[in-house]
Amino acid sequence: MGDSAEIKKEKLNDLFNELIDKRIIISMNIVGTKFDRLTCITGITKDATGNHLIVDPPDDFAEAAAAKEKWHLRFNFNGPDHLEYIFSTKGGSLCKQGLKIPFPDHVERLQRRRDFRVDTLPDSKVHFQLNKIRGTLDMINISLGGFYGVLTKHNFKFIRGPIVKKDQQVHDISMVFPGIENNPGATVYVKRAEVKRIDYDKDNKFYRYAFEIIEIEKEERDILRLTIYDLQRYYLRRR
Repeated sequence: MGDSAEIKKEKLNDLFNELIDKRIIISMNIVGTKFDRLTCITGITKDATGNHLIVDPPDDFAEAAAAKEKWHLRFNFNGPDHLEYIFSTKGGSLCKQGLKIPFPDHVERLQRRRDFRVDTLPDSKVHFQLNKIRGTLDMINISLGGFYGVLTKHNFKFIRGPIVKKDQQVHDISMVFPGIENNPGATVYVKRAEVKRIDYDKDNKFYRYAFEIIEIEKEERDILRLTIYDLQRYYLRRR
C-alpha cells in the first residue's frame, strides 16, 4: 500500500497483548458521529464466535452509540515503535468487563511517525523569542512533535497581522505546564521550533499558531513525553 502495511490476524494477539501490558492509550471514534475519546484495551477474551477485545468504555459511550444499530468503531494509536496504527471493528456489546468488540481482520500500520496529540490544561503557556519579538501562547494541545496555541501576549504594541509567519523559526522556547493532581508542574525547554500553520479567529480577533519542534535535547524530550503521558492519564480518569 505504499506508505502502510497490514498486520495479519495471526499476529494481532502479540500486538494487542503489548498494548495491554504497556497500557498504551488509544483513540476511539464511533464512525458517523463526532464521538472521539481516549481509552485503552484492558483484555482479550474468546468465545464460540472467536477472539474479542475488552475496551474500557468511556462514561458517555452507551448514550453516543445508542443511535447506531450496529457499532462501527475506528481506533488509532501510536505503537511502541512510534508509528501510527489504525483498525476498525463492527458489532460488539457491553459486558461486565467493559466494551467487548470482535478482533479486527487486520491492523494497518502507517509507515510514518505521527505524534499523539493531547489537549493541555488551562494555564499551560509557551514563551518564545524571534529576534526582538518575545511572545506568549496559551497552549491548546501538545505532542512530541509540536504544539498549538493562541497568541495572548507580545512586546510589539502596534503590529497588525501575525507577528510570525509560516516557516519562520523561533527559539529560546519554554513550555510551562501546571501541575496535575499530585504531580508537580513541568517546564520543557526547546531550542528551535518552526511555524507550520496560522489560523485567524475572525470573531475573537486573535491568531492561533501550530509549531513543529525542530531541535530539543533528549532530556527535555523525555520530560515532555512524561508530561504528555500524565495528561492522557488525567483525561482518562476524568471521563
